[in-house]
Amino acid sequence: MKRKCVECMCMLGALLFFCLLVGTAPAAEVLKGKLVNINKATAEELVKNVPTMTPELAGNIVKYRKDNGDFQQKEELLQVPGMNRTLLKKWDKFFILEGIGGKDCTC
Repeated sequence: MKRKCVECMCMLGALLFFCLLVGTAPAAEVLKGKLVNINKATAEELVKNVPTMTPELAGNIVKYRKDNGDFQQKEELLQVPGMNRTLLKKWDKFFILEGIGGKDCTC
């Protein structure tokens, strides 16, 4: 009986170790969307093309741009109410900057 308990404990320990090992590997979140020019996109385009973008935050981005002019760098989005570093990092690959410096600029 004692030997059976030891075997069960070993099996339980191995199972627990396996569960912990599998559970510690974070799954990469795969987001699908489209590129948007944050200096030209409407709120509707932001919501449609940037995964999990809320209408409220999209509206805040457009309002901030109208009030303050075009974004010169993506980090300026952190000034938009509701935006934070986590969201900026999550959405960075969907944001592009075009149109900075006038119509002849390709940056």
